[in-house]
Parts: sequence; C-alpha cells; structure tokens
Amino acid sequence: MRKHASVSPFAPAAPAAGLVAGLAAGLVATFLAAGPAVGAEPAASQKKPVRTVSQLQFESWARPDGKDCVYFIKGWAYSFIPGKRPQKLFGYEGFNVRRAVPTPEKDGYFLSTRELLFYTDPKTGEVIDSFQNPVTGKVNEVFQIQNDPVNSRVRVRDGKYLSVSMDGKREYGESAPPTETADFLVFVGDYFPFYPLPGWTKDYTASELFDFYVPKANLYDNAPPKVMNSWSRVGPWLPWMEMDGQDGLLVYHGRSERFESFDQLPERVRKLTKEKFPKYLTAPATVDPSVPNETSWTFYNREMARRKAASK
Repeated sequence: MRKHASVSPFAPAAPAAGLVAGLAAGLVATFLAAGPAVGAEPAASQKKPVRTVSQLQFESWARPDGKDCVYFIKGWAYSFIPGKRPQKLFGYEGFNVRRAVPTPEKDGYFLSTRELLFYTDPKTGEVIDSFQNPVTGKVNEVFQIQNDPVNSRVRVRDGKYLSVSMDGKREYGESAPPTETADFLVFVGDYFPFYPLPGWTKDYTASELFDFYVPKANLYDNAPPKVMNSWSRVGPWLPWMEMDGQDGLLVYHGRSERFESFDQLPERVRKLTKEKFPKYLTAPATVDPSVPNETSWTFYNREMARRKAASK
C-alpha cells in the first residue's frame, strides 16, 4: 500500500488518504469487527437480527446495492503552538461521496470515493478563497480540499470484511468489536500515522481519533444505517499555509453524518459543487488500483508544478 500524507475519517484505513482527507486510519479498520451481534435487544416483533455486526459495519460504510451515499462533514481547525494561546483558524464543510464497487476477483469490494470540502471563515462561516494567517501575518491563497480518488479495498471471507491493500496482496484484518453506549454501537479507532512527506522538511506525524455511532436498532431492520461520527486530528500545517518549519500543529475537531442522497446536503454545498466542481456530484464508477489516493499535499504539489510549467 502506498504511503499517503493524511488519513480521511470517511475512507478505510491501513493506510488511506483524504482530509478529514479524510477522509482516508478510518472506516474500514474502525468498522470491521468480527463476531456475533453484541447485546442489542430485538424489537418485540423481531426476535433475530437481520444483520450480523460485520454486515452492519460494512453497510454503514457503503450501500450493498452499489448506489452512492454521502458523508456530510463539518468542523473547525485550531492552531496549537507550545507557549502560545491556541486560535480558531478556520472551519471546513463538505462531503465524501462513495459507492461499493465489486473487485475483479469477486472477493469483495473497492470503496470508490472522492471528497470535496470548503474552508470557511471562523466568524462569518462564509467560504473563503484567501486566509489572513494570524501566525505568520501573511495572506495565503486557500486550496479547497479536492481529493479524488480516496479509495480502499475490502475482502469478504467467511462473513467477515477484511481491510486489504489496493492490489489485494496484503490483508490488514479486522479491528476490535464495537462498544455499546445507550442505544448505539460505537466503533472506535485511534491511529498515529508517521512517514516521510515528500517535498517537506518534516515527516508526517499525526493522530487520528474516531468514534462512529450506529443505532443498535439497525441490526434488526433493513433500512440504511443512520451513522454519526466524531473525529479529531492533530497534524501538521496545511501546505498552502506556507508554514513548513514553523513550530506547532493544527488541531481538528469535526463531525459527520451519513446521507443517502446528495440532495440532503446543505444548499450552499450543493450549489458550489454543481457550479464549480460537478465531478463530485457522484462517486467514481470504476476503480484503478494503481492510481494513488489524493491528499491535500499531493494536490497542492501538482497544482504548483502545473502553474510553474505554465509560466515558462
């Protein structure tokens, strides 16, 4: 599996990319727990679950019928510099659109996703194209999150869903079973990616902390799971902030909710996507396992290289 510059909270881990990307280690490693259903009580009219825990986990992650679903994402990012007061720098708002695509070997699925998020002003909430950086005093051009693709792969064997490398050669396995909180199954994943970040002076060092909440009732019905997520990241400054070498970190705190249709997203997000980023209206219909996942760093580096070449 390739190394990537960030992990998406909305794409499988081991490892994956995205923001929030991301989102993506994330949903597969978080959601894939084996074993029998944990102690949800069946409804009076339903004595046996219609889903196993593993099946519910997979269907929380992607629709089994191959149709798109979306994760709406919203949160804030803060500066954290030792010895200085943290500041709310900007918000982010957008979505990851996804679908399950059967693998050529018919042994499971690719999770085919792309994600689009907009940075927002911390006071007005409006989408921003430039950022007055309070740490450096400079004005930065904002690069919206345009991660395409953010893909991963799952192998289905003996009723279990295993996270595997995109080429299918390495299995990463399952995570621990979910815990229970009130009427929810809670799938928890704490990850600490560390690897070289090409073009930058420091290795990529971050924490990715996930809590996915799925109603126990979804074990006993065939409705699309109603998934909510809380996510935190501590990681490096974004490349467009032009702060390579600056002490400190970004702290993200976000949440997401699964929708069954693009039309359920907020009107502003739908409008901007339709007008400026129409390919994000749907998930990719096919997957090329050899194509690396996109991240904020790879997108930025490629765009700056394109501009440099165009200026010659």
